[in-house]
Amino acid sequence: MLTLVQAIAREEGWGIAGDIPTRDNNPGDIDAGSFAKSQPGYTGEAGRFATFDNPADGMEALRKLLNEFYIGMTLEDALNKYAPPVENQTNAYIANVSEWTGLTAQDVLTEENIG
Repeated sequence: MLTLVQAIAREEGWGIAGDIPTRDNNPGDIDAGSFAKSQPGYTGEAGRFATFDNPADGMEALRKLLNEFYIGMTLEDALNKYAPPVENQTNAYIANVSEWTGLTAQDVLTEENIG
């Protein structure tokens, strides 16, 4: 089973050569806003997405983002906010993340299942 951090990275395309999250060392496709700019390893932006110095910094930024803004939400509510239907196939996103993590859509996010 994957942690939520790992599952989001996988769903976003992390590890696929040429994909934005891999190119930008940003496994979660985190927007280049004030949160990203405050993270260690932030190096700038590529379009709307943040770039990080290395994959570890990008992964840690994703972990911190989830723990700061999504903890206590259900997986479904969190992913509807994180990957909204206006930009994503959110129901498929939820189904994939659920399969990979073992979480149900109604499970509440905790530090432990975020990873």
